[in-house]
Amino acid sequence: MWFPNRCHQGHLQRFSAIGMFVGIVILGLSFASTVSAMTDEENAAVAKHWQEKQQKYEELEDAMKKPYKSFDGPPKYIYRGTDSIDKTGTFYAPLQEECAYLPEFESIFTEGTAGQYFKYTLKFGMKDIIRFHGHSCEALYYTAAICRLICDQMFPDGVVDRTILRGIVGQSPCIADSMAYITGGRLQFGTLSMDPSLGHAVVIQRIDTGETWMGVWKDGIQSWNAKKIFGTPNKANPIPYKRWSNWKYEPETPADQLDDCKISWDYDQPELLQRLRDVKDNLKYLPKGQKPTIDANNVREEFNWLQYRHLREVFKHPLAESFQIKQVPNYKWEYPHVEPLWVPRLDQKAKWAPFMSHPEQVEK
Repeated sequence: MWFPNRCHQGHLQRFSAIGMFVGIVILGLSFASTVSAMTDEENAAVAKHWQEKQQKYEELEDAMKKPYKSFDGPPKYIYRGTDSIDKTGTFYAPLQEECAYLPEFESIFTEGTAGQYFKYTLKFGMKDIIRFHGHSCEALYYTAAICRLICDQMFPDGVVDRTILRGIVGQSPCIADSMAYITGGRLQFGTLSMDPSLGHAVVIQRIDTGETWMGVWKDGIQSWNAKKIFGTPNKANPIPYKRWSNWKYEPETPADQLDDCKISWDYDQPELLQRLRDVKDNLKYLPKGQKPTIDANNVREEFNWLQYRHLREVFKHPLAESFQIKQVPNYKWEYPHVEPLWVPRLDQKAKWAPFMSHPEQVEK
């Protein structure tokens, strides 16, 4: 114990403390080098582990392609016109009857977890995706629009096969839900993966062919400031030209496409879009320690109104005028690095299983 009125004890205390501090620093430095060495070894072990898992999963997927052709292409003969989309507007989906270019889908899938292909198409649109997600937001619409453009390339006949798709999204739960609903991707099957480096871009792959595309909005659609009103950059939203994200597998945008990375249509009352961006900076993207410049409770209704107005502007135009996609050649699917969450996808293993050749004999 240190008694202030005993100076010699105080000096001893100080010298002792300094000595202990120096010792701790020296120990800390040596420990840090040990930890660093251990970390390198651990990193190598982890990398080897996932390399082995990747190989194992690829073998499992190849095996899955054999019985009943689980990841084979869609059936040749299917029936359309057997389902319809709910296009009536409502309080959570007010754009249904107002926008001519809302994304819509027609899909096929399997009957149950061990059932065969349905030969009849199911239709769905934004109202269904909003119900699934729980509320309406911009990211749901943007993701659906990008998925629609990608599916147009992957399925020229217009019918999306949800048994052979998988996708990658960034951190946004809204984007993830929209992707999951449209593609049938599932975290548990490794067919819905998350990579924060994508930002607001998305990636879709056809499992049967390996065909891979990625997409994002065009410059002028984003309702985020590239640089926040507080002076800090909005890193999650890069300007979508040569590269649309920080995803390591993203190819550069083809040269003949660079001139088409910005919207060509005129935004009606652009000052309202800027107001939306500034309000969003305050409500969602405050830098650490920064106080908002507006009272959030006084602008919430205005914020919602501005968002819907923005979506009305966007979806008055064909999707290709507001969103863009590009192919990712030779992309080899990277299975999620999670344990033990990933399991082989089994829900479509019997989609090509034969139907009964005749009814069972009825005993008299």
